[in-house]
Amino acid sequence: MYINRLAILCNDPVFSEKSQALAARLAVPLYDKVDKFTPEDFFLTYRDDCLKLIDKELLKKGGLMVDIQPRQGEQRSWPAPKEGALAQAIGRKTKTVIDATTGWAQDSLHIFRMGYDVRCIERSAIMLELLGDAFRRLEQLDWVKRLDLSAPILMRGNAIELLTQLTDKPDCIYLDPMFPAKRKKSALPKKSMLILRDLLGDDMDKQALFDAAMQATAKKVVVKSPSYAEPLGGKPAQSFKSKLLRYDVYIK
Repeated sequence: MYINRLAILCNDPVFSEKSQALAARLAVPLYDKVDKFTPEDFFLTYRDDCLKLIDKELLKKGGLMVDIQPRQGEQRSWPAPKEGALAQAIGRKTKTVIDATTGWAQDSLHIFRMGYDVRCIERSAIMLELLGDAFRRLEQLDWVKRLDLSAPILMRGNAIELLTQLTDKPDCIYLDPMFPAKRKKSALPKKSMLILRDLLGDDMDKQALFDAAMQATAKKVVVKSPSYAEPLGGKPAQSFKSKLLRYDVYIK
């Protein structure tokens, strides 16, 4: 699946066993060093006690990981106050939420910190590894252990298919599909960004995903979109806006 695109890099013997297991799960090569002749452009590697995605040009720099810490402006208490456009859209009476477009999980983790019961759907094998590592780190945090909390549940697969198979309907299904940029950029995207998008896969059909979510939810679907985008499901029952984003609410 990722031939000549992705490999595992392990240059720390402490992570040798974990790296071997990761390479086996993804069926990709395992290297202890990388040079200009290495065919792959992207690598998963354990650094700073977490799993990161790096590219060949930035081998000695940070890399991408799923950040489990609150974003700037978000509360660090638990449960965090249900404030802001996202919280208003999900609603105070909501208990269970499925994030059907998890990605880097920043919204999922914010919803989790507000005290909701969260499940996350992701189809990319790479993102599932990064998310699994992040949720393990989350459960090791002092406040999570002190409150005896569990990280969001990860569900692997195509969201459209998984939503049709649900036996227990969540109160809310959250969607953050990819929307086209407002303006076309004059320069072509960097090769590394094109490869990264190729690695993670294109976005699924937004309309089919919305339709599946409306069938699967018990109460509502919340769609996150740029403020300029047309509503995905037609006129929503409610809309809550932040500076650049809009959260459209569709009632079952």
